[in-house]
Amino acid sequence: KKHVPICQRTATKKRKTFDSSRQRAEGTDIPTVKPLKPRPEPPKKPSNWRRKHEELLAAIRAAKGVDQVLKEGGKLPPPPPPSYDPDYIQCPYCQRRFNENAADRHITFCKEQAARIANKGKVVTDAKGKLPTRSQVNYAAILNLKVFFMFICQ
Repeated sequence: KKHVPICQRTATKKRKTFDSSRQRAEGTDIPTVKPLKPRPEPPKKPSNWRRKHEELLAAIRAAKGVDQVLKEGGKLPPPPPPSYDPDYIQCPYCQRRFNENAADRHITFCKEQAARIANKGKVVTDAKGKLPTRSQVNYAAILNLKVFFMFICQ
């Protein structure tokens, strides 16, 4: 009997956030630090649970259909099309999808990688940038010299 009203009272009260620095500063010369400002909560996006639920049901139905075809020994149906989360951002370089935070990091990385790969395939046309080419060896001239020196040394 006593539990219910007490529990209701504690559930409705807003608890103060515990500040350990203020507690540590008690009894010392340290002035109390100004209170922390509560962070504004990010705006909540509308829930898309219904779409996710429909996709789940479609995947389950497709899996059941595949199981039945495997039992009967028929031809497999085509797989269901992949579902894309509209909240995800697509990378323009590799076409993969990421959430906002990961997309910011990934796109800068992928941009650098794409630039490196593009530069790797280019052929340097100016003579200064090229490596020296191997000269062709004239084996007939070397052989003639060898014969010449053998003739002289005898």
